[in-house]
Amino acid sequence: MTELAIRQPSPPSRWPMTGEAWLSLVDELGRLRSDLASLSGDVADGVVDLEAMKAARRLDVLSGVLDAAERNHESDAVVIGRRVTILEADGESVTYALVFPGDGDPAQGWISADSPLGSAVLGCLPGDEVEVAAPAGRRVVTVVSVE
Repeated sequence: MTELAIRQPSPPSRWPMTGEAWLSLVDELGRLRSDLASLSGDVADGVVDLEAMKAARRLDVLSGVLDAAERNHESDAVVIGRRVTILEADGESVTYALVFPGDGDPAQGWISADSPLGSAVLGCLPGDEVEVAAPAGRRVVTVVSVE
């Protein structure tokens, strides 16, 4: 009997992504900088502007992602900007788009690259099995395909 090799994810030091995702990130950062500049001009003395705070936080997070961005041209690797189909241990197959940190919404079919599942499959190839350390407990999933 052959033992299964389970890849243990580690926190990414780089954020691999498609060229299209990289361009989208650069565009969003430009919009955030512009929005933040206009929002900060409207702040009254001593009043915290929630929209400005959200924009500043998002700018900070995405700036860090861009600083560690790595454009990946391998068409079969799971990177930000691609769709990945995984097979759960119970036999259920699910497809998600891997998105920037903070953008995950599983109900929309998006998983964040910094979520437990997203970070576990980041860099995987079809056929890879990976252990996901999620709040609901550990589980093993198999990467079926990458689009």
